[in-house]
Amino acid sequence: MNGETLWNHVTSVLSSSGVEIQTTTGLWFTASSRDGRLYVDRAIYNSPSSELSMKRTISKKDFLLVHSYYDRWVNGETGVRHEVSRKSRNTAYIFALIDKYSN
Repeated sequence: MNGETLWNHVTSVLSSSGVEIQTTTGLWFTASSRDGRLYVDRAIYNSPSSELSMKRTISKKDFLLVHSYYDRWVNGETGVRHEVSRKSRNTAYIFALIDKYSN
Protein backbone atom coordinates (compact mmCIF):
# COMPACT_ATOMS: atom_id res chain seq x y z
CA MET A 1 0.00 0.00 0.00
CA ASN A 2 1.48 3.38 -0.91
CA GLY A 3 1.98 6.08 1.72
CA GLU A 4 -0.85 8.36 0.62
CA THR A 5 -3.40 5.52 0.60
CA LEU A 6 -2.20 4.27 3.99
CA TRP A 7 -2.36 7.80 5.46
CA ASN A 8 -5.97 8.13 4.32
CA HIS A 9 -6.85 4.71 5.75
CA VAL A 10 -5.17 5.33 9.11
CA THR A 11 -6.68 8.79 9.59
CA SER A 12 -10.10 7.44 8.65
CA VAL A 13 -9.90 4.52 11.10
CA LEU A 14 -8.55 6.66 13.92
CA SER A 15 -11.00 9.53 13.44
CA SER A 16 -13.94 7.42 14.55
CA SER A 17 -12.27 6.67 17.89
CA GLY A 18 -8.85 6.36 19.45
CA VAL A 19 -7.08 3.02 19.14
CA GLU A 20 -4.69 1.38 21.58
CA ILE A 21 -1.64 -0.12 19.88
CA GLN A 22 1.00 -2.37 21.41
CA THR A 23 4.06 -3.53 19.52
CA THR A 24 6.02 -6.73 20.03
CA THR A 25 8.90 -4.66 21.43
CA GLY A 26 6.71 -3.35 24.25
CA LEU A 27 5.83 0.11 22.98
CA TRP A 28 2.21 0.89 23.84
CA PHE A 29 0.26 3.99 22.87
CA THR A 30 -3.17 5.41 22.13
CA ALA A 31 -3.53 7.07 18.72
CA SER A 32 -6.31 9.22 17.32
CA SER A 33 -6.87 11.49 14.34
CA ARG A 34 -8.42 14.91 13.95
CA ASP A 35 -7.81 18.06 11.95
CA GLY A 36 -5.72 16.17 9.39
CA ARG A 37 -3.13 15.03 11.93
CA LEU A 38 -2.45 11.95 14.01
CA TYR A 39 -2.09 12.25 17.77
CA VAL A 40 -0.30 9.94 20.18
CA ASP A 41 -2.12 10.60 23.42
CA ARG A 42 -0.18 8.32 25.76
CA ALA A 43 2.94 6.32 25.30
CA ILE A 44 4.71 3.90 27.59
CA TYR A 45 7.49 1.39 27.15
CA ASN A 46 7.20 -1.95 28.94
CA SER A 47 5.36 -0.61 31.97
CA PRO A 48 3.06 2.26 32.94
CA SER A 49 5.79 3.70 35.17
CA SER A 50 8.16 4.35 32.25
CA GLU A 51 6.43 7.08 30.29
CA LEU A 52 7.99 8.16 26.99
CA SER A 53 5.68 11.06 26.29
CA MET A 54 2.22 12.33 26.96
CA LYS A 55 1.35 13.96 23.64
CA ARG A 56 2.86 13.74 20.17
CA THR A 57 1.53 15.14 16.91
CA ILE A 58 2.22 13.40 13.60
CA SER A 59 1.80 15.38 10.41
CA LYS A 60 1.07 13.86 7.03
CA LYS A 61 4.52 15.04 5.86
CA ASP A 62 6.28 13.14 8.69
CA PHE A 63 4.12 10.08 8.14
CA LEU A 64 4.98 9.95 4.43
CA LEU A 65 8.68 10.53 5.13
CA VAL A 66 8.86 7.64 7.59
CA HIS A 67 6.72 5.47 5.32
CA SER A 68 9.28 5.97 2.54
CA TYR A 69 11.91 4.32 4.77
CA TYR A 70 9.71 1.53 6.15
CA ASP A 71 10.53 -1.25 3.65
CA ARG A 72 14.24 -0.58 4.00
CA TRP A 73 13.94 -0.79 7.79
CA VAL A 74 11.93 -4.05 7.64
CA ASN A 75 14.58 -5.52 5.33
CA GLY A 76 17.24 -4.82 7.94
CA GLU A 77 19.23 -2.15 6.16
CA THR A 78 21.64 -0.76 8.70
CA GLY A 79 21.36 2.84 9.73
CA VAL A 80 17.84 3.32 8.41
CA ARG A 81 16.17 3.76 11.80
CA HIS A 82 18.83 6.23 12.90
CA GLU A 83 18.61 8.14 9.62
CA VAL A 84 14.85 8.55 9.72
CA SER A 85 14.78 9.13 13.50
CA ARG A 86 16.92 12.23 12.99
CA LYS A 87 14.22 13.57 10.67
CA SER A 88 11.14 12.60 12.71
CA ARG A 89 10.94 12.12 16.47
CA ASN A 90 7.77 10.09 15.87
CA THR A 91 9.49 7.29 13.94
CA ALA A 92 8.63 4.48 16.37
CA TYR A 93 4.94 5.42 16.45
CA ILE A 94 4.70 5.75 12.68
CA PHE A 95 6.45 2.41 12.12
CA ALA A 96 3.97 0.81 14.53
CA LEU A 97 0.98 2.39 12.72
CA ILE A 98 2.32 1.25 9.33
CA ASP A 99 2.83 -2.27 10.67
CA LYS A 100 -0.71 -2.39 12.10
CA TYR A 101 -2.60 -0.92 9.13
CA SER A 102 -0.61 -1.83 6.00
CA ASN A 103 -1.84 -5.43 5.90
